Amino acid sequence: MGAARARGAAWSLWVVGLLVAACESTTADDVVAPACNGVSAENLQSEQTPAGQCPTHPMILTGTGVVGTACSDPTDCAPVCCSCPGTTTGADVAECSGGNCLDGSTACCLYALQCAQ
Repeated sequence: MGAARARGAAWSLWVVGLLVAACESTTADDVVAPACNGVSAENLQSEQTPAGQCPTHPMILTGTGVVGTACSDPTDCAPVCCSCPGTTTGADVAECSGGNCLDGSTACCLYALQCAQ
């Protein structure tokens, strides 16, 4: 009986350890939902000035849709200013995914991935 209890306790510790590790991981570490919450940059649209900065008055990304607002195109969504990591360049960015405007952090994550390419 003692060996069965020891195996049961070891199994319980393993499960708890697995749950803790899963709760502390990010989507960047997740094979099912990789970086940027598993969203594709397919519908990402960006706009920048000739100097490679976020425009003060965008001409293309003039949407006003907030996170979760229904959209058919990124131009329906309010843009967010994102920067390319490790550079001084940036752009206004918007993403319509699954018929809804995405949050700024996901859009900027997708933009950062494009900058890295």
